[in-house]
Amino acid sequence: LAYHIPLAVLAAILFVVAALTDLFDGMAARAFDAHSKFGRVIDPIADKALVGLPLIAIAIGVWRNGDPTWPIVAVSTAVIVTRDIAMTLLRMLAPDGEGVRVSSLAKWKTALELFVVGVLVVIIAAISNAGALGLGDLVDVPPVLPLIWLALLVLAATLSAYTAFQYLTARKSQA
Repeated sequence: LAYHIPLAVLAAILFVVAALTDLFDGMAARAFDAHSKFGRVIDPIADKALVGLPLIAIAIGVWRNGDPTWPIVAVSTAVIVTRDIAMTLLRMLAPDGEGVRVSSLAKWKTALELFVVGVLVVIIAAISNAGALGLGDLVDVPPVLPLIWLALLVLAATLSAYTAFQYLTARKSQA
């Protein structure tokens, strides 16, 4: 019997590896004081792509499945993605090419976003893998789990809006 790994499992593996790579890259840069202007510009862009693209796919999937929470997922995704695009553009257009440095709260926001996306991707992969193995009937997601996930997504969106406000007020005070 040949077993083929479901695409959802491959996606989960790639996402987790990319997120861990981002984490360890940042830790190594701080530990060895290996900072560069390029790194300060490109790392946030990579974070935004790693979070934003899966969130857009998740929002579309939730909408297509007719889930009643889709407006909350869509608005939260829109807040996160819009904030990230705006902050990236403002940083790129800053006279020094960097703008205001990333705050520690913004780093926690990104970590929460990665966690929120990662948890859902891993859960989808586990369900997909169970189905591929013929064990789909054994997988039962507790009803509270989607609500917790939704609350964490809303928290991430709230932190996105708040850190954008912080960035804009810090930038205004520098002008």
